[in-house]
Amino acid sequence: MTAPGRQGVLRLFVAQELPPETLRAVEHWQARELAPHDDLRLNHALHLTLAFLGDTPRDRVDDLVAALATVEYAPCRLEASEVLFLPHKGAKRVVVLALADRDGTVGRLQSQVSAVLAATGLYEPPKRPWLPHVTVARFRRPGQPFSLQNVNILELCSVRTVLYSSLLERTGAVHAPLAVFTAS
Repeated sequence: MTAPGRQGVLRLFVAQELPPETLRAVEHWQARELAPHDDLRLNHALHLTLAFLGDTPRDRVDDLVAALATVEYAPCRLEASEVLFLPHKGAKRVVVLALADRDGTVGRLQSQVSAVLAATGLYEPPKRPWLPHVTVARFRRPGQPFSLQNVNILELCSVRTVLYSSLLERTGAVHAPLAVFTAS
């Protein structure tokens, strides 16, 4: 359901899809390591965000799709590197699985996506450095880090980049793909 006065606005982001075998491995790890913690809400909409646009006029989606169509998409090879509790300082709000970009492919892709979106005037890149990660859980109330076992997830190769619309619900965000870009 769209909030009153929000009919002409969509909450948008661009992300890399995770391959099915990676999704299963992360979900298995979440169930084993994170589900026992009552202070966490697991994230089941797993993806690697390249750019968060936030509230965007619905009538500008075609402009974004056209801009994203100019990007050269290549398969991105990543591997799980470590679990982080963020933000780095103060009480923690999220648990993320940081991803190592050994060959720099996903970093280059994120830079290209960021640049073409900024050129539309609808996106302002964040000032802090981009951290490739998958958000795996959120604290129900700000919390503190706790001990976790290593994540044994093999290298993953992402081949699809998606422009998503995100609708916030009480049970979490619901993501709907608006455009898909496949690596060549």
